[in-house]
Amino acid sequence: MRAEDGRRGTWRRIADGELSWKALRARARILEEIRAFFRDRGFLEVDPPIAQAYPNIDPNVFPVSISDASGGTARLYLRTSPELSMKKLIAAGSGDIFSLGKVFRDREGSPLHSPEFTMLEWYRVGGDADAVIRDVEELVRRLVAAVAGEESLLRGGREIPLGRPWPRWEMDDAFRDLLGAGMMEETALRDALERRGMRPGADESWEDLFFRTCLDVVEPALAERGACFLTGYPAVLAAMARRRPGRPEVSERFEGFVAGVELVNGYEELTDPVEQEERLLALIERHRRSTGVSLPMDPDFIDALRRGLPPCSGAALGVDRLVMLLLRGDDIAGGMYR
Repeated sequence: MRAEDGRRGTWRRIADGELSWKALRARARILEEIRAFFRDRGFLEVDPPIAQAYPNIDPNVFPVSISDASGGTARLYLRTSPELSMKKLIAAGSGDIFSLGKVFRDREGSPLHSPEFTMLEWYRVGGDADAVIRDVEELVRRLVAAVAGEESLLRGGREIPLGRPWPRWEMDDAFRDLLGAGMMEETALRDALERRGMRPGADESWEDLFFRTCLDVVEPALAERGACFLTGYPAVLAAMARRRPGRPEVSERFEGFVAGVELVNGYEELTDPVEQEERLLALIERHRRSTGVSLPMDPDFIDALRRGLPPCSGAALGVDRLVMLLLRGDDIAGGMYR
């Protein structure tokens, strides 16, 4: 679905009355509570630029052309995340920060995806992944209490308790529990998918098999686990995350799910400028091979790391999905307005 089709669909639903004023008021309350949550914890709200000279290296990068008063044009990129800008601020000494604003991803369109959506992103200086995971748990708990006056969410007729820490499931354990194959074992994964009747193609790479397993096997299983974190993603698929000490093939990356809906992605940040540049160059090459497009790397970001990015961890949370869950909806359009 093209971006303009998604926008027309949203406006049509508004015109048909599907998007209620009650939902808009609830969304406004949720945004207020998010800001209060982080301000209470000493975070500074920042407002990074939306149109950037350099993109995040992302499969759904969103390029635009902008003209100036003299008629000249510049190639810019709508941000898919404020990550690079926020890390530059941290390297400059900002301390703990958060951002709440629009991001854009091309070629998106489904009940849980839109080319334009609202993202909450935050960073804890000196904090590890556990600290950010606790932020997620406490934030969602606070919002459920504020919106519904309860300690649980109702989704698909099931009550999901949120008053205690969410269980964690190591990604490699999830693969072994569900398929009997480790997440890095290409041949075993291919055989396990064959046994399930999923028939992977001979040209499918390990990366293809990994994402197919996540989408078709792991995520459906998460729907039965209520609120849960998947932890320990492959380092090769987390180019800006710190590798796990003693297990360099694994990153300190996590994703949080509620009733099978991916809500948040976070990790301990990679701060070494040499390793970061190498991993970004590898990501750029992988993007070029898969899309035919070469994306530029942000030199100011690498310079910021050279000046010194302190140890920190961060996360990005899809606000529209969170609103949908809090309002017991099935489509993020029910709580969006553009």
